[in-house]
Amino acid sequence: MFRIQKLLLEEFREIYEPVIVENPFTQVTEDGQGIRQYHIGLTPSKIIFGCDDFDLTDRDYYGWQNMDPEIETFELVSLLPLQFLLVKFFRKQGRYIMRLCIVGDEDKPMFFEFGGHLYKNLFWNTWRERIATIRLSQPLLFNISGCSPFSSTDVLIEDEEVQALVHSEPRSVTSFCASYSYQ
Repeated sequence: MFRIQKLLLEEFREIYEPVIVENPFTQVTEDGQGIRQYHIGLTPSKIIFGCDDFDLTDRDYYGWQNMDPEIETFELVSLLPLQFLLVKFFRKQGRYIMRLCIVGDEDKPMFFEFGGHLYKNLFWNTWRERIATIRLSQPLLFNISGCSPFSSTDVLIEDEEVQALVHSEPRSVTSFCASYSYQ
């Protein structure tokens, strides 16, 4: 865990920014077919994409013999500033998905399904909360989402059934007053 944070500290100190949240994702098509595995991190100003490249050949040439094994094959793929993104979260048939669009190019969205089999609901909620916090704390980035991360449109496909309980009228309650004298 915290692979992007470790890599930024190890190799990219000049662009270092604290990573608020990061976890594994799978880029999928709109139909849910997998494209590529990513590890995505969120900082206060950008989203960072990283992935493993196991085809790196001459590792000793780059001085990786002393590197943390968790990041020795890990590479940053791209950085996207939040000011140019529209972010939306939704659930579809038990899948938790983040939709990213570049402002001005909304007809080509990218879909990322949350990984971490047991914790994907937790990751999904954490990302939604962090994006909402960034939007509120940085007014210039208020356009990073087409709608509020907590709006009802997030969960149109998977509406939860709610049952209202109707209580009968309370029976008349007799009040007793007692006066006490203290001596």
